[in-house]
Amino acid sequence: MMCPICRYETEEGKYCEQCGARLISEDKAVFTAFKEQAAASEVYGLHQGSTRYRGGSQGEQEVPVYIPPDIPYHTAGRQHVEEEAASNPYWESIKLYGQIYGDYVVKGLKHPIASASATDGSQLLNATVSMLLYVLFLPLLGYVTLSFDGAILQKGAFVHLVLKPMGWLALFLFLLNIFTFTAVKLSNYPGVKLKEAMARFGTFLTPFLALLVISPLFLFINSDITTVILILSFVSTVITIPVLVMNSYKRKKTAGLDPLYAILLVYAASLLVLALIWDIFTRYLITSL
Repeated sequence: MMCPICRYETEEGKYCEQCGARLISEDKAVFTAFKEQAAASEVYGLHQGSTRYRGGSQGEQEVPVYIPPDIPYHTAGRQHVEEEAASNPYWESIKLYGQIYGDYVVKGLKHPIASASATDGSQLLNATVSMLLYVLFLPLLGYVTLSFDGAILQKGAFVHLVLKPMGWLALFLFLLNIFTFTAVKLSNYPGVKLKEAMARFGTFLTPFLALLVISPLFLFINSDITTVILILSFVSTVITIPVLVMNSYKRKKTAGLDPLYAILLVYAASLLVLALIWDIFTRYLITSL
């Protein structure tokens, strides 16, 4: 018979002459279990010595069972996180960009003028994100303020007071960038690029975006404060940012348009666009509501 542990073939007897294990031929189920344990023992290298339990005078030997070592908790957690990161590269890219944009915002809040003056076209993506957040927050916070004041809003008011104004505000903000770029090109810096001017515009927008973010906190004190902050943020954006963008460029020619007239043209064009948008928007509200 063949030993189920070391597979040494023994002609007769109840115990293996090699390792001393009991030889069972009657019970096939038990014999099969012993064979499975023997296979596990070979895989993990758990073999018994050749001098144990000789002569059949000893008792039945226990079959060794392999117990895998415990993985430390912190190691297992780290491996799990690494596996998730490897399987989800998009999430890692989002986290990495979040850190980059966070640094961009912190610098813009601490030193807006110095940060914007050093900004070039490579920061256009961060500036665009800031402008999109501005376009998203301003109408949404206006709607929240109206709701908090207990204003009776009809069905579909969210579309008319939030989604539609987002589109108009995005258009106006883009045109304001174009007006500012044109003013810089005609007066201070003829070699300016549109990407760079828009990047600086978005950097100067950071403090006003921060005002929008903190404005809901004042709803619990007085909703009028939130309304004032929203209006102040928008008016300051239109009035101050074009001037700041122009001043961030050192004037390279004196024969061009004077900066004062350039900024006045920006204001005039902005007010004209705002008047047109307001007229279209109010007519739309009247016909819709």
